[in-house]
Amino acid sequence: MDLKKLTGKLMTVVAAGAMVMLIGGGVVWANNCKDEYAHMSFDESAGEYLDYTRGRDKQDTSCGYIKGVYSSNDYSFNATLVGSDGNDSHNYYEDFDLIDYDVFPGDEIWMYNYVKENGYDGAAIKCESNTGAEYSVGFLWSPDSV
Repeated sequence: MDLKKLTGKLMTVVAAGAMVMLIGGGVVWANNCKDEYAHMSFDESAGEYLDYTRGRDKQDTSCGYIKGVYSSNDYSFNATLVGSDGNDSHNYYEDFDLIDYDVFPGDEIWMYNYVKENGYDGAAIKCESNTGAEYSVGFLWSPDSV
């Protein structure tokens, strides 16, 4: 093989490697993507149709994540990622465009949201009953995803 062909192949390999590095360098990895289990009970007749998880730090503008694990009678519930003051906060903010999701047991949903874009350093899940019946739900969630 002559030197010109070898140099051409080497340049192709180097260029391909550089492109991989550039593309890989643009990937943003979320820092708070560990799932946390939450359990809630609803009873609309007693006025208990709404509840929130504790706030958790939100590191970036990635989607939140929720996975329905359990629901008595397989009922769904409505979930929304809202702003909070961060870890263990019980202050919630909904003064921006919110996106609601109906969650059934077994559903895995990447929750689009505008929490970080609106200046909040934390997020929480707002959960609302979807039926007048008394029931409970369990789910995994994360404020960030990868």
